[in-house]
Amino acid sequence: MNWKAFAAMLARDAHVARRNAIQLFLQTFLQPLLFVFIFGRVMVGSGYLPAAYKSLLLPGIIAISMVFTGIWAVAMPLIAEFQWTREIEDRLLAPIGVAWIAIEKVIA
Repeated sequence: MNWKAFAAMLARDAHVARRNAIQLFLQTFLQPLLFVFIFGRVMVGSGYLPAAYKSLLLPGIIAISMVFTGIWAVAMPLIAEFQWTREIEDRLLAPIGVAWIAIEKVIA
């Protein structure tokens, strides 16, 4: 395996993440806050859910946020690379195995 190619691809993805830091921050923290507001205030306040539901809300919101953040962080950049930028084709031509490309995307 060529570690220089792996490090270069990782640095490239880190640069893109730094450029989109505000969007990444909002996406990561705004969604759980909206979940807490919708399910904690609106649904309980309107009578759709019992008041005891609030005690289950925080662990559920943390779990949902972790799952969604993981999916969005890995899958959405790959979808964008397959459709618009065709960047994935350049990465597959790198002198490393396909499995290492997948590992790099998960780390990034």
